Amino acid sequence: MQNDNHKALHDVIIVIPSLNPDGKLITLIENIRKDISQIIPIIVIDDGSDKESKSFFNTIQNTYQCQIFTHSINKGKGAALKSAFQTIITDYSTHLGVITVDGDGQHTTEDVKRCIEEFTKNPHSVLLGSRNFENKSIPLRSRIGNIFTRNVINNMNNLNLTDTQTGLRVLPLFTLEGLLEVQGDRYEYEMNMLLYFKDNAIPMKEVPIKTVYIENNESSHFNPLLDSVKIYSVFIRYCTSAVASFLADILTFSLLVFILENHFPSYYIIISTVIARITSGLFNYLSNKHLVFREKRTSSSIHRYVMLFFIQMIASATIVQAIVTFTVYDTAWLIKILIDTIIFFIGFYAQKNWVFKKVSSPAQNITEKL
Repeated sequence: MQNDNHKALHDVIIVIPSLNPDGKLITLIENIRKDISQIIPIIVIDDGSDKESKSFFNTIQNTYQCQIFTHSINKGKGAALKSAFQTIITDYSTHLGVITVDGDGQHTTEDVKRCIEEFTKNPHSVLLGSRNFENKSIPLRSRIGNIFTRNVINNMNNLNLTDTQTGLRVLPLFTLEGLLEVQGDRYEYEMNMLLYFKDNAIPMKEVPIKTVYIENNESSHFNPLLDSVKIYSVFIRYCTSAVASFLADILTFSLLVFILENHFPSYYIIISTVIARITSGLFNYLSNKHLVFREKRTSSSIHRYVMLFFIQMIASATIVQAIVTFTVYDTAWLIKILIDTIIFFIGFYAQKNWVFKKVSSPAQNITEKL
């Protein structure tokens, strides 16, 4: 049985994206060779590192037989992973899968080995090494950022993951071709990978791993502002579409009032409101379909969108009317802003997970805890 487990380790390729590494990368590779395997394939991507870093890549290539891919300029972690996946599909087609590992010392070889061994028991599932961020010894920025992002991503996408930003992942080989088409070249790519697995009903299993932060995570290349914007890009596009639709509604209404006021003095407000709302609703549907959720297939999403549109409109009117009628709060416009804000977030969830939901195979239990 021990020989079988040892052989199974060799069926997984280790992929390590790296930018301007230090001695921690060499230590990681050395420990992999010592604690896991002398012959397991290791691919390291030099993602546009500076000249001072070249000696580290030369050392791991010559001393520890790593395969080095080099990007002449920094393209991002997502692009680095895609470069490795492309070659693995061609050159390692008989292997079971790939494990991605961060090169900054945050993943122990003990956890890397355990994740590989768990994956070989479930080779058709994605395996995620999940950290616990409740420990107060974790740097405050990382603890708050990871918990907040985890809750937002889980709630927006109907997921149940304890760590949505883990870099320690074991991916079945059959997922790599699809992952090459997943959008994103930097840290947002890892988030989009999870959504790809969910949309295609590929099971994700979690294995608890150690939460390691060296020097308060100062070596991380994660940009809190830029990379967070990319991670939340779908919701940002959704908000932008909503604002644009609101402006379209106001402009259309104002134009129609100007045109129709003298022709239909008794009904121009109603006519203008209806036409403006239909116009802005159609604009919102098309922008959400093609720019926000990027649904490519022809489907019945228009029917679901119209149904949701009327449900939201009726809910808004009914709830606001009820609050004004049956409570002491009679400032209708202020109540409407509050209720419509809540409905706005519910609408995002409904559009992402129902109106524009991608086609997948029959539903499965997406996440399991090991």
